[in-house]
Amino acid sequence: MAKAEMSIFDFAVKAERDGIAFYTKASKKFNDAELRNLFLKLAKEEVKHMETFLGIKAKAEKKGADQIFRSDRVSDYLDTIIREGLFPKGDSMVKRLEKVNDVGSACAIAMEAEKNAILLYSELAKLAKDKEQRKIFEDIAKEERSHIVMVGSARADYDPAYAAMRFGRFF
Repeated sequence: MAKAEMSIFDFAVKAERDGIAFYTKASKKFNDAELRNLFLKLAKEEVKHMETFLGIKAKAEKKGADQIFRSDRVSDYLDTIIREGLFPKGDSMVKRLEKVNDVGSACAIAMEAEKNAILLYSELAKLAKDKEQRKIFEDIAKEERSHIVMVGSARADYDPAYAAMRFGRFF
């Protein structure tokens, strides 16, 4: 399979934009203020990540650093993530959110995307030749881990079956 060349940072910016759109739409789906605020907070965090990637892209371009995914450096996993994205987007996102009738389902979608983000940014950190870029990818992977904890906690608050699975018992 031919793998398209894509800027690491362009992909990361696109992934964060998809996250912003997803969390913003998800925040409008529910009436609960606490849940709405969680999704809006996550959208704001994705904005910060996007700005970080735009900044390091500008620095990399000034350095003339190689920032292209080349077929010999991209695993099938990364290629799939690049092609599919981290979050559902466009019609897919709208359709998935339309089918979501409960907090647990919305959180499950978000957790799936955050897990993919952790794996992606951890892998990109391993591939980064530049130490500063490696550190940034590692830091963002760490932030994505905190996102999954926040979303998981919200899911446990609203989804008794998930809470039982997570904590090992019903309350």
